[in-house]
Amino acid sequence: MSVLITGGAGYIGSALVKQLLEDGYHVVVVDNLYRGNYEPLRDYEQSGRLDLLVMDICDIKALDKAVEDAGGVEAIFHLAAVPGMRLCARDPDKAVMTNVYGSYNVLEVARNHDVDKVVLTSSAAVYGDPVELPVRESHPTNPKNLYGITKLAAEHLFASYHELYGLPTVVLRLGNVYGVGLFTYWETVIPKFVNQALSGKPLSVYGTGTQTRDFIHVWDVVEAMRLVLEARGAAVAGETFNVATGKPVSINEVAEAVSRAVWEECRIEVEISHVESPRKGETTVPGFCLSADKIREKLGFRPSWEFEDGVRQLIRYRLLSMRPGKQGISQPPQHGEQHGLDEE
Repeated sequence: MSVLITGGAGYIGSALVKQLLEDGYHVVVVDNLYRGNYEPLRDYEQSGRLDLLVMDICDIKALDKAVEDAGGVEAIFHLAAVPGMRLCARDPDKAVMTNVYGSYNVLEVARNHDVDKVVLTSSAAVYGDPVELPVRESHPTNPKNLYGITKLAAEHLFASYHELYGLPTVVLRLGNVYGVGLFTYWETVIPKFVNQALSGKPLSVYGTGTQTRDFIHVWDVVEAMRLVLEARGAAVAGETFNVATGKPVSINEVAEAVSRAVWEECRIEVEISHVESPRKGETTVPGFCLSADKIREKLGFRPSWEFEDGVRQLIRYRLLSMRPGKQGISQPPQHGEQHGLDEE
């Protein structure tokens, strides 16, 4: 079985590639390498079951040819996107073209080639400020920033293609993804705190720090995707699932966990400082978390990573990469993917 992954050179995408290769799939990766990097995947090319293609999903002819040349793609995981609040605000034209028009291209190619399953990685950002907690998939969608708006637009396209053409689409709304994959994206809140702590700098908490997130480990996200791929089409076609733990963790708790773990791992004392107010476009409601009931009941999904274990993993990984002559796991020179409410 062949699986095509858009954005497969990114943080989540590369981890998914690794898992699917280990599961015996043939994997075709499409990425423009604007943020991602193929270096962490080069060793896997020797298997003969991995094709790494450099192209943009906004080029529908190239995307169609990639599917045609693969000789029968049965599933597409669509991860390619301009991620997060900041990057979308910085380049709104690219955000709309990639996240909306690019998603349309993926759907058109999937429809033309009768692909059995098309999976969109969306975001908790589509919900906006919650009116009830935990946030279920039926919760109203009212995104507060352009990233969430473009992801919601892509969701509507996926729903329309399922309803109009019977295309078996699935939407996964991810919580805030963290943890060590094939490489690590260091600009989100947990790895940023780890970097600050190991550099002896205070941990910079925006506002009161009482705002919460639902942190989900990257390998738990990959497991959710694997379950969707293996599920019978009728069980998931047209469905939307939260991929989360269902546990709210405040930014203050993140800072405290990093501070505690850094002390226990390497005896570095860390201060916590509160700076600036939360940024415009962020959700700041305390207690925010996603309900994971639906994906647990329908697919048997249960996250395996405890939050503090993931924090320690990041600290140990960073310490390893800081040793002379040690690189740890390969890292790209720029941004990886980031899904979640924002880019804290």
